[in-house]
Amino acid sequence: VLVVQGEGVLEFEGGEEVRLAAGDYVNIPAHKKHRVTWTDPDKETIWLAVFY
Repeated sequence: VLVVQGEGVLEFEGGEEVRLAAGDYVNIPAHKKHRVTWTDPDKETIWLAVFY
């Protein structure tokens, strides 16, 4: 996933958190459980997800 605009926090199974801002990206392996726990309430957050 790539954050195109805004900011957000992803939490992975096991408790690891990754904070992402515009231009940041993270490669999430297939079947790795994760969720979005926060997005900036003052800005629209746009994500680009590529499945391969």
